[in-house]
This record gives sequence, C-alpha cells and structure tokens, in this order.
Amino acid sequence: MQEMEPSNIAARLAGSLTPAIAAAAARGGAIVPSADLPALGAAVADAIASDPALNHVANVEPWYRSRVTWGAIIAALAPLIALLAGHELGADERSALVDIAMAGGSIAGALIALHGRWVAKVPLGSR
Repeated sequence: MQEMEPSNIAARLAGSLTPAIAAAAARGGAIVPSADLPALGAAVADAIASDPALNHVANVEPWYRSRVTWGAIIAALAPLIALLAGHELGADERSALVDIAMAGGSIAGALIALHGRWVAKVPLGSR
C-alpha cells in the first residue's frame, strides 16, 4: 500500500463519489443540480480532509501527536527518573544493579517500538 497524504485520499474519495452523485441526479428528483456537482465534490473532499480520523487512518500524524510515541517515551524515562532521584549503588546493593538492567531493558524496548512505528508506512492491521 502506498503512503498517501490525507488531502490526496480525500480527493480520490471525492472523485469516486462525484460520479455516483451525478448518476443519482440523472435518475431524476435530485436536489442537487448537475452544475453544482463539481462544487459538491470539492466540498466533500474538504470535509473528508479536515476529519482528524483520516490522519490516524492514513498514518500521517506528526510523531509528537502520537500517543504511542509518548507512551514509549514515558515508559523509557520512568525507570531512569527513579534511578537518578536517589538510587545510590553500594557494594552490597545488588538490587540496584537489577534495577539498572531493567531500566536498560525498558529503554531498549521503547526504542525498538519507536523505531518500528516511525518507519512503518501503513496503519497497523492493514496487512
């Protein structure tokens, strides 16, 4: 699947809907005159393009507006904050070493998740 901008998707949808509207208008009893169909198609494209759900479906939202991204960042930083806020490593504090290893694992997991989501070109579940 090729990555598309929401405006391109909206234009394609409007292009598909306009002939259907024209066919319905040709059957008679239409409320929309044929001369108004291009304007109606443009209005449909604008309405579709302005829908925030389209950004989500098209997977084109900026990284900083992604809840997944922020969740991964917070998950990565939370263990480090605990370590930096007062964990002192003594010779007998093996549990602190375990905490550091767990924090490193959290960071690695978060970075892998971020990398995977950022390089993805299609929405989740579309394959």
